Amino acid sequence: MASLTDKSTIELVIKSALKSWTALQIAVQHGFVVGNTEEKYSLLTDDLVSLCILESIDQFAIEELLESAAYHDFNFLDEDQSFKDLTKAIITCINEIKSADINSVIANHFPSAADALQKSTRGENMTIEVDEESALSEMVSDTSIHQANANENKKQEPIIDEDGFQLVQSRRKR
Repeated sequence: MASLTDKSTIELVIKSALKSWTALQIAVQHGFVVGNTEEKYSLLTDDLVSLCILESIDQFAIEELLESAAYHDFNFLDEDQSFKDLTKAIITCINEIKSADINSVIANHFPSAADALQKSTRGENMTIEVDEESALSEMVSDTSIHQANANENKKQEPIIDEDGFQLVQSRRKR
């Protein structure tokens, strides 16, 4: 079993991971959560810490917990399965903390949470602001809607002749 210091360190890693999970932050900011958000956030953190404090961390159990919390507690469906990437980052971070400085490890794995983490440890702020445009731009860039809009934008502009009339080209008959 881990000591008390390890538990607080693991809790710090979990909080950093949850603050860097964009889907969760968007759900919290837009009020998808029914009930007490802080209580659900705290329970999720406690559950994750209890899973990660064990000698052998069960990756599947963490993934399952994150997915069910996203759906049942925070009312969003994580379609891109970012909870799997988050789980891998949490496990890697916990393993690296044994041989490196905690602040550098957290900054490497969860860069968007590093600033918020410093503020929360000083007691200034418990949430971070997520820029919706930058957070959603990556998700939208690969969708079919984005590709359809890009194709519409590629249409040629009409040809206007000297009189100010638009030149219309007739269709070719096959």
